[in-house]
Amino acid sequence: MDFQQPKRKRGRPRKNPVDGTYLDDSVTMHEGVEIEDWEQELDGDSDQANLDLSEHDTELDENDNTPPEESENGTIPFYQLEVNLTHSTTIHIIDGEKGGAGKSFVSRTLIEYCINADLDVAIVDADTSNQDIAKLYDDVKSAFFSDDEKQAKEADEIFDLALEKSVIVNLPAQVYTNVTNWITRNSLTQLGKEHSITFIKWFVCTGGIDSVNFFLQSLNDLGGNITHVFVKNMGLCDDWNYIDKMPEFVEAQRKHQFTIMNFPKFPFWERNMVDRLEVTFSGALIHPDFKVISKQRVKNFLKEAYAAFNLTGLIK
Repeated sequence: MDFQQPKRKRGRPRKNPVDGTYLDDSVTMHEGVEIEDWEQELDGDSDQANLDLSEHDTELDENDNTPPEESENGTIPFYQLEVNLTHSTTIHIIDGEKGGAGKSFVSRTLIEYCINADLDVAIVDADTSNQDIAKLYDDVKSAFFSDDEKQAKEADEIFDLALEKSVIVNLPAQVYTNVTNWITRNSLTQLGKEHSITFIKWFVCTGGIDSVNFFLQSLNDLGGNITHVFVKNMGLCDDWNYIDKMPEFVEAQRKHQFTIMNFPKFPFWERNMVDRLEVTFSGALIHPDFKVISKQRVKNFLKEAYAAFNLTGLIK
């Protein structure tokens, strides 16, 4: 009998309880990271994951029912109305410029991290040539970054979506100039401040010098206005000592104080299987083609990846 995946809810893949436990010694963890809830979710001990990100949460308390102060004439000051009606969101841009850097894979992992954290996010796949994100998740929007000013507005929906919720944008290769021009020509970082929207660029690096140079260029062009995360793809390079000691890299880190994240390696067989079967990580954990040990490898990867995202303190 052919296996059919269960029907997903709109906007996110369906959560499925998982049996089994993690191998405690197989994952490198970070001290001080609170990850118990999503560990239980992956272990099948909890029906709903709720990552505790309260220490990084600077948003207004939505449960605060304290009425705003009234002015002498009994009206509510305009500035106070604005504060109570706005909420902050983030546009997460998954970049890397080079093809094969792992942008789509990092995007998929970030999406599932947000789902397990019960965060409502919009998903945008800007890779029009290979929309593998759109194949896995419902309600995925498309965006197109063009050097033609007549088509520049095609990417504007990303900002419009961010007025309501945070957005994850999966970029294709070789669109750096178009994306940078879209941001700078429209003064989007300043416009974002006016609407409580911030930008974070997760730059996926292969470990090659050319990849690092693209990251340094992005810092020079946008680093003063956009938070950058240097994502070390450990699946493509396991020795970063040379990069860490590059004078240009060290100076850029001193100047911009960017975040460094180690994105864990995903086993090759399991990676090929999730790509061939076109399943999410949650789908892999219930798929009959993934046996007990393979499912354990998927869970170990997610456990380490979620810890790495959590450690940045940038997702809320």
